[in-house]
Amino acid sequence: MESSEEEIIMLRMCCSAASAVLIGIVVMLRQMLEDARRDYNNVPREPSQMRDLNRNVHMYRILSGDANSCLEHLRMRRGPFLNLATLMRDGGLLKDTIHVPVEEQLAMFLHIVGNKSKNRVMSTDFIRSGETVSRYFNKVLGAISCLRDRFMKQAPSETPAEVRESTLFYPFFMDCIGLVDGIHIDAMVPTKYVVRFRGRKGVTQNVLAAATPDKRFTYVMAGWEGSASDFRILKDALSLPHPHGLRVYEGKYYLCDAGYTTMPGFISPYRGVPYHLKESSSRMPNNRKELFNLRHSALRMEIEAAFCILKNRFKILSARPNYPLPSQVDIVLACTVLHNYIAIADPVDKYLNEEMGIIHEEGDIMDEDDDEVVDFSETLTQQEQVEAREEWKMKRDQIAWDMWVDYCGKYRWGDTSEVGMD
Repeated sequence: MESSEEEIIMLRMCCSAASAVLIGIVVMLRQMLEDARRDYNNVPREPSQMRDLNRNVHMYRILSGDANSCLEHLRMRRGPFLNLATLMRDGGLLKDTIHVPVEEQLAMFLHIVGNKSKNRVMSTDFIRSGETVSRYFNKVLGAISCLRDRFMKQAPSETPAEVRESTLFYPFFMDCIGLVDGIHIDAMVPTKYVVRFRGRKGVTQNVLAAATPDKRFTYVMAGWEGSASDFRILKDALSLPHPHGLRVYEGKYYLCDAGYTTMPGFISPYRGVPYHLKESSSRMPNNRKELFNLRHSALRMEIEAAFCILKNRFKILSARPNYPLPSQVDIVLACTVLHNYIAIADPVDKYLNEEMGIIHEEGDIMDEDDDEVVDFSETLTQQEQVEAREEWKMKRDQIAWDMWVDYCGKYRWGDTSEVGMD
């Protein structure tokens, strides 16, 4: 019995000793942290003149470093960057402040969207506070949004040069004015909205875009939930009044993929028919539908190439940006505007297709063309909608037949017989 009591006393003594040692260690660590914090706070802050000098050196290295320095940091070359800064300054969209010139404001923004850099990284690189980086990011984002009408004009009613100058597409697609497709951009949304934004590709915003065959965006609608179908978003874009809605002209049309339907102003490929064939390969088209889908896909792929360029240049579109949803929508729109600006200012840019020629700003929509714009806000009866779609399917059939006759005359000695037609 005495032995048991002694063991309990010894155990209590050991626990007390261990507790004392632990408390001592905690006190010692706390003291060490306080000493370290005191030493850090006592470090003299770098003089403002030295900070300004280091910022200037950093900007100089970006703009005047090796050949790829500016492109890697800002996703565009030095000339277009400086021109954009001048455009912002002269247009009153951005202003030099006592401490932050327009070039630095723009550089911080482009570095973030181009390299998906974190705020704290920009704070270190530019020797700015996180609040300063965030404030100027939002200012530049708003300024670029103001350039949307200047660098993103809706497609004119004329046939694009890329169609007109190609024997594969002309005269068959002579009434085609552009391409329509959707793209999913990763999104960060509040928990209560996750279900609405979750689709086949995760939590995203579904973005509708129209582009011309030169890979230049003419219309972008962002912010739709990732669960929404492409066709539903297109119908919404068509229902909006001018200038907010997608513009379609009487008798003209956009090419779209199988996620949409053939209807007034839009022609999709034949469903259930292959259209990723290579015309130059041994697998030649067997009938008019295969040939139509092949040529349709070859032209429509230009908008997918535009999406690829957009995501390769602006890495923030491949991440889940930690910004409010309205800002995420504005970021997508700003990136498409910058894409168009670079295509105009620097057509030999690394990210653009090598075959892409100089893009001119001519071809603005004239007022008289507005009379030909199709008004999709008018409600049609179900019977009228069916009749309109059948009319456009017949238009597609005629294009396919004309294309097939021309193809057979060149490659099949005029033999128009077909295999695999229903």
